[in-house]
Amino acid sequence: MVRVAFIINGSKKMTVHVQEILKLCEEHPDIEATQFQTKKSKEAIEIAKSCTNQNFDVIVSAGGDGTMNEVLNGILDSNNEIKPVLAILQNGTGNDFVKSAKLKSNISDFINAILENRSIKIDIGRIESNGQTHYFLNISDTGFGGNVIEILDKQRKYVGGKISYSISILRAFIGFRKPTLSIKTDDFQFQGKVLMVAICNGSVFGNGLIINPYAKINDGILNITYLGNVSIIDYIMNFRKLKKGLPILHPEVHYLETKSIEIKRIKGKVSSEMDGEYLAIEDQVISIVKGGIKILDV
Repeated sequence: MVRVAFIINGSKKMTVHVQEILKLCEEHPDIEATQFQTKKSKEAIEIAKSCTNQNFDVIVSAGGDGTMNEVLNGILDSNNEIKPVLAILQNGTGNDFVKSAKLKSNISDFINAILENRSIKIDIGRIESNGQTHYFLNISDTGFGGNVIEILDKQRKYVGGKISYSISILRAFIGFRKPTLSIKTDDFQFQGKVLMVAICNGSVFGNGLIINPYAKINDGILNITYLGNVSIIDYIMNFRKLKKGLPILHPEVHYLETKSIEIKRIKGKVSSEMDGEYLAIEDQVISIVKGGIKILDV
């Protein structure tokens, strides 16, 4: 018997696709499916931690990137050394990691992958700041992208859906001021104004923008996209390239590879995010955990 926990973002209506998979799992004689619906932000962390400690074999995140991130952190924060397989079903506004990992959720394949214990190991990013540790599957960024998510979080109660994301981007364009940061890797060092530094395990963020065309989720490397003193106009003009996954050719844009990066605030307001979740942190050290979790291979 395979024990499967479905952690569902309760603020979103379940898609027909998710409902069908859930129903088939609940009815299958070889699957013991338990459904949990979140009622508030960060609740998925505690549910995932509890399910891991209760030895569930698979934990399904049914939501967007934020729900996925909470489930990931709950699994890794548990006391159980044996970690479940993480499965991801799209049921949110943004699902950029699904695009980065090229995941599919064909119903029959999804059920068969659970029954056959079919999974793959992938890397995860680890953020250490102020004595706390956070994990991400896809991308963390500091600067403009973090500011977008900070604004998005504040306006969620008033505006929802994809239009909310578009509004938050517009508001960030209008009010963003580039902070001065110190950035260090093993072979790169910089101090100055920064539009954004994206630390990439996956390649896609910001609702479909390919911020780093070189990133792979299982190569044991963090791919860094560093946008220094780049103007907002330059950023807008390169949107088409970001959509197509083409490298940006600009003297203040650099693509780096590293296993660890240190970011420190020198001057100005700093906003950060991971997998679309706002982080109220400034100084941080980010490293790669090779093969840190198993995801369902669908």
